[in-house]
Amino acid sequence: MSKLQKSAHLGTHNHLVRLAVLSSSMLLLAACTSTSVTTQEVAQSATSCVGNIDNHPGLTAVPDASIPKGVVLPAEQGGLCKGQVFVTTKEITIWRAWNSEYSGSKLGKWWTFDKPKGSISKYRRDNVICPSYSPLDMLVSCKIKVGTQVVIGPGQSAKCSSYFSYPASKTNQIYLADAQSSTAECQSYDGRFSWRSEPKQIVKAAESL
Repeated sequence: MSKLQKSAHLGTHNHLVRLAVLSSSMLLLAACTSTSVTTQEVAQSATSCVGNIDNHPGLTAVPDASIPKGVVLPAEQGGLCKGQVFVTTKEITIWRAWNSEYSGSKLGKWWTFDKPKGSISKYRRDNVICPSYSPLDMLVSCKIKVGTQVVIGPGQSAKCSSYFSYPASKTNQIYLADAQSSTAECQSYDGRFSWRSEPKQIVKAAESL
């Protein structure tokens, strides 16, 4: 074999080696990016979750169902810190505080099991709702139809601004992908001002301590 032929053969061999390495790298990258939500959930729950996925009446777990993208998220990004897909076995009443300035907010994707009550600031903290998300000036209750799939889990922390964040919450939230078609008997409520004086701090006299 001439030197020219050897050089050409060596060049072809090196080219094939580079192609094989590149193909292997692409396959490895594809395997990494196709990690299931369940795997991500386990990793995140170990580091950022403070609550559990509770068992709620009228819901049955669907272990093999995949969680939609954007529901379980890393710390400071909102959403859920871990989640489980359930299917409704009976009608369940759910609640959502929403933004009257945007009608599309009424039947959004995030709901609660309990009717909001008490302090608005506590409700925001428990459900990790940044002020920029919604003024929470309207309330709607609906019944989820039987056979509807939902995702349940405790809330992930959210960075609302450069100086304000909510920590992760143990309160379970409901992710409902299409409330428009999977709910019925919805009732809206208008928010009104209702003020209470702040609790007074009782300071004991020094001699009574």
